[in-house]
Amino acid sequence: MPLRSAPFLSALALSPRWLNARRLLAALLAAAALVLAVAPVGPTTPTASATVEPATVVLIAARDLTAGLPIGPDDLRSAERMTAQLPDGALIPGVDVVGRVMTGSVRRGEVITDLRLLGPGLSGSLGAGVVASPVRLVDLEVAALLRPGDRVDILAATDDAATATIVAAGVVVLAVPLAESDDPGGARPIGLVVVAVDRDTASRLAAAAASSILTATLLPP
Repeated sequence: MPLRSAPFLSALALSPRWLNARRLLAALLAAAALVLAVAPVGPTTPTASATVEPATVVLIAARDLTAGLPIGPDDLRSAERMTAQLPDGALIPGVDVVGRVMTGSVRRGEVITDLRLLGPGLSGSLGAGVVASPVRLVDLEVAALLRPGDRVDILAATDDAATATIVAAGVVVLAVPLAESDDPGGARPIGLVVVAVDRDTASRLAAAAASSILTATLLPP
């Protein structure tokens, strides 16, 4: 078969279909080169699985809880929390806390610690020579103003006294127990306040309560 002439081959190379085919081939070769350039040279090393942090089952608030109220059987529930993120003194299931009084309000889901409850955990953190002393105030409205952490003076007065006497100065309020209520206003104060005092002051408070009426004045933080 005779060979095609050079003018025929030149015309074929300049035809639109031939030019499009060359462009497509060039694009395919460029794409293949890009894939080879970014592909890893050797076998990839599998990534190590994430380390599982240890968790601990603790007691958390099942709903918002109010300071001064005793804990009910449905107020707490068990939940897992990362052990490294737990606060000191976190309570675990099995600890008997029903009936214990909350020293501060907590939000739903908050981990309950021993210092949140009035009792051995709280009094144990007060330091040597300091006790938790209950004081019954004559004015319920004054008791309603107080919150755990407030600093107050406790004053005693008799019916025939012209002035009141300070029997405990600058003491810290640990708890203000409240009574459950179905009123729209919620829980009501019962006039009882628990304060942190030394033993001598606790004795003076007890003696004053037997012969006088007690009230409190709120001090600046």
